[in-house]
Amino acid sequence: MVSTVQALPSIARNAFINAMESCVTGVAIAASDGPGGQAGCTVTTFASLCAERRLLVIVLPSDQPFGSVVQANGCFCVNVLAEGQKALASLFTKMSPTSEAFTHGSWQSSAEGNPLLSGAVASLDCLLVERLTLYGCVLLTGEVTTVYRHHGTPLARQARQFVLIQRDQH
Repeated sequence: MVSTVQALPSIARNAFINAMESCVTGVAIAASDGPGGQAGCTVTTFASLCAERRLLVIVLPSDQPFGSVVQANGCFCVNVLAEGQKALASLFTKMSPTSEAFTHGSWQSSAEGNPLLSGAVASLDCLLVERLTLYGCVLLTGEVTTVYRHHGTPLARQARQFVLIQRDQH
């Protein structure tokens, strides 16, 4: 028996945004370097896609030039920010992805040649697997080749503001 899917009642865009703002997200700077140039941008939409294949995905607005730079370079690094790196998160949000933003903070070159941020709680070096444009967004899927992990509390956002994470002491 084939079931039919009924359309949900239309919800207002603001209702959707308000509901999504109740979620807490991590904050990272995605960065890339190579033949397409050096670029970076702040991302709050990233996730593990498949642990067995070591795949992750980041999501960008389609007008964000970073996706084209990654496609030209074939690689990128996701630098998960620590609480003390709020200023860098704001800087990489406001500046163009190929600007002098890399003169702020302490950067090294990763195994794949990508910008690796010192002090990030984690950095995941990736080879680009796929770039997909969907509904005004660009999804970049990366295969993680190297993981750099450091102690610290990750930077988080909720309702367009930075929030503090309090760890359970159990």
